[in-house]
Amino acid sequence: MKEIDWKKVLAQLFAATVNQQTLEEASALMISVSKADLEYHEECLSVFVQALRASETDADFVISCINKSGYWVGSAQEAKDLLQEFRSIYIREFWKATGSTA
Repeated sequence: MKEIDWKKVLAQLFAATVNQQTLEEASALMISVSKADLEYHEECLSVFVQALRASETDADFVISCINKSGYWVGSAQEAKDLLQEFRSIYIREFWKATGSTA
């Protein structure tokens, strides 16, 4: 898999996909692309993993991305909790849409 600029992708993900929507709606938008493009799906999963790691080491950046989206978090733990929820929703809905656990 190609290396991605997770910070850029995370910022775009929250600015364009999550912006003023529920996490379920944002996931549906992402899945509308990822079910036909497994590379995009892998990129999404990678961004979640890297952002979760960064919520412990570079929390200010992660918090900033989230807070620009219409969601608001005030701490690294709140950012981590939101990212985990978003990731869980995305994976669950991707599995429903594709019948795959990939």
